[in-house]
Amino acid sequence: MKAATLSSIGPAEVIRGLLRPEAYAHPVDTIELKETHGAWVVLAGQYAYKLKKPVDFGFFDYSTSERRTADAEAEVRLNRRLTPSTYLGLVDVVERDGRIHVGGEGRVLERAVWMRRLPEAGMLTTLLRQGAVSSRLIRRIARLMAGFHRDAPTGPGVNEFGEQPNLAANWRENFDQMGPYVGVTVPADQLEAIKRYVERFLESRRELLDRRVAQGRIRDGHGDLHAGSICIVDREIVVFDCIQFSARYRCADVAAEVAFLSMDLDHVGRADLGWAFVDEYVKRSGDNELADLLEFYKCYRAFVRGKVLSLRLGQRTLSEDERQNVTGQARFYFDLATAYTDSILRPRLVVMSGLPASGKTTLARALASRLGLVYLSTDVTRKRRAGMQSTDRAPAAFGAGLYQADATRATYAQLRRETVRWLRRGVSVVLDGTFGSPHQRDLARELALRHHAGFSLVVTACDEATTRSRIEDRQHDPANVSDATWTTYEAMRRAYSAPDEVPDDEKFIDLSGGDDADGVVALLLTGSD
Repeated sequence: MKAATLSSIGPAEVIRGLLRPEAYAHPVDTIELKETHGAWVVLAGQYAYKLKKPVDFGFFDYSTSERRTADAEAEVRLNRRLTPSTYLGLVDVVERDGRIHVGGEGRVLERAVWMRRLPEAGMLTTLLRQGAVSSRLIRRIARLMAGFHRDAPTGPGVNEFGEQPNLAANWRENFDQMGPYVGVTVPADQLEAIKRYVERFLESRRELLDRRVAQGRIRDGHGDLHAGSICIVDREIVVFDCIQFSARYRCADVAAEVAFLSMDLDHVGRADLGWAFVDEYVKRSGDNELADLLEFYKCYRAFVRGKVLSLRLGQRTLSEDERQNVTGQARFYFDLATAYTDSILRPRLVVMSGLPASGKTTLARALASRLGLVYLSTDVTRKRRAGMQSTDRAPAAFGAGLYQADATRATYAQLRRETVRWLRRGVSVVLDGTFGSPHQRDLARELALRHHAGFSLVVTACDEATTRSRIEDRQHDPANVSDATWTTYEAMRRAYSAPDEVPDDEKFIDLSGGDDADGVVALLLTGSD
């Protein structure tokens, strides 16, 4: 039976009908509606139903029933390559006796993608927010993707999407589309830096790009491999929601797919996990040249994310708060894209210095996520050395317990050893700690110089009332890793030495309590030492 167009009844009426438990033949305890620019997703009990919207955005066209059905069929077929048990097939949405139903007899209105519902608690995005993602899990994802790419189609109809002329065309389109947003979501100097980098790369690495095509490294892959497309269900890794509407966006060098998840992990401040993913993928695939393309494709993925967010600003329905939030998110992605270019000195060592609750951790984590830095913390290192979890409490007076002088020296020494490991492979690092003595700061600066890395010291401070309030609030925060009390703070303030020994052009003083991430990012993106 040919499906009617949604407009014959009206999309709003169909969706309202699907929000009734009686619309389903299976038990439904809760119903939730999610909406994207191209689809409605109804979460009903243990299943999810996706209906395409009757819209045409150019890069996909769902304006007719036939096109929506064809896209739904492609979505099931392509996603079953990675997760056959999640995508159950297509199901008719019908009108029967004046009511909307899923399946059964009646006038067919639309065809929906039928899926098993994935638990929000298992989403990789949720697990990352909870600090519950291990390098072991990330390596498992890498092994899964290496196997998937090994068997994915390549050759004519796929290869052209990884060829240099098509890559150049994609970038030109990106740059053209960003024209209205220069100075809004991307500063003009950052955009020019990215343009110069892309032009140099595409010209100087043409031979490498041609070789990737000849070696069969261009594959019909997933196309949208980020943390929001991965879920862990009973230890099974479910990679879902691939791009089905366009081979152009799905087919690419495998390095571009690896770069997407790696960039996404950088963006949430977990560059260490991003590198664990890359390392395991290279090991399993034998693709040793992937590293030569990684920064280029990470730049591309971050730029596209920033562009997509920028385009949302054209929606008149956005509230002012939503507009500001989207603008800020887009800017962060463009910061990250700029950080991947060779316009800044890499690697770089950024060292935080300041008293407890002065904003060190807030600012350090912001720098890690906006610049793709590996984040290392004295608080986490200290407790890991003692066999503790980072959020375990170890209250002690200043200079006692885990905080006695010998333990503190060992903690900073361990932090430097971990830093060396990253700098040697050309990866930038931010160190989050008090760094309250000239000796500790000198050791860090000498380490950077010895490994030919840029060095920056970021000093944070804030007023006493704010500091006291933050310390009190942290005592009730289960995610807090600091053990500092107000008594500890006062003792540390007496022992802290201002970093007068560090040259002015190597340090940045943030008196905002860690809120001046924009200023520090701008300074670091200039490449100044």
